[in-house]
Amino acid sequence: MKITVAGSGCGIPSPRRGSPCIAASVGKMLLAFDCGPGALRAMATVGLDWAKLDSIFVTHFHTDHIADIGPLLFTLNIPDVVRTKPLTVYGPPGLKSFHTRLVAAYGDWLIPKRYDLYVVELHGEPVESAEWRVETAHAEHSKPSYAYRLEAGGRSFVYSGDTDYSEDIVTLATDCDLLVLECSYPNELEVDGHLSPRKAGTMAAKAGCRTLALAHLYPACDDYDLVSECRQTYDGDVVVAEDGMKFALK
Repeated sequence: MKITVAGSGCGIPSPRRGSPCIAASVGKMLLAFDCGPGALRAMATVGLDWAKLDSIFVTHFHTDHIADIGPLLFTLNIPDVVRTKPLTVYGPPGLKSFHTRLVAAYGDWLIPKRYDLYVVELHGEPVESAEWRVETAHAEHSKPSYAYRLEAGGRSFVYSGDTDYSEDIVTLATDCDLLVLECSYPNELEVDGHLSPRKAGTMAAKAGCRTLALAHLYPACDDYDLVSECRQTYDGDVVVAEDGMKFALK
């Protein structure tokens, strides 16, 4: 399993970081966790074929996490893009209504012409294929918000989406190989509904993850040493995510 950070930023445009999108390559399958504005171009930039996405997992319905779903559905209908295999979009309750409103806003160009689209609302049940398994947990952010755990080939990756401190996510991330936690602001600028390095480190330490990656970084984070701040509560392997960063989980 290979994890690629297509977007390590937030809703504020930045020349350094794109909006949230984490891609997972499992064998020949490509999964995306969130699909914020510019995610398609970001995936292309880091060498991922967005037109071959098999599944998208949406954490919540803020635009910086979902805005490229409409452009994706539009582009997959352009004759130059050859696609016949199904696409499944998973997410919290409300996902079907979101999709219906997208189609109402943008019309028939968002209705698949050469492939099947499945929009699946999750209610806590796991999702399984022959190659992978995904579990969910509730995140402490807007409601509903989900975090996800992907398991494949004996390895595991957990993505928090947006969240404040969450014991549910700690449980979800227990003993995982890679934990990607949002870390919106440094410790001294901590805000409700999001994590600071201190909180992220506490969650990673409790979960016993192998590697912690800090993502969903607001521009203010660029002026701080987030790793040192995280070390207040976590002494394991920690990195600050950057667009294009790759993790090979073997």
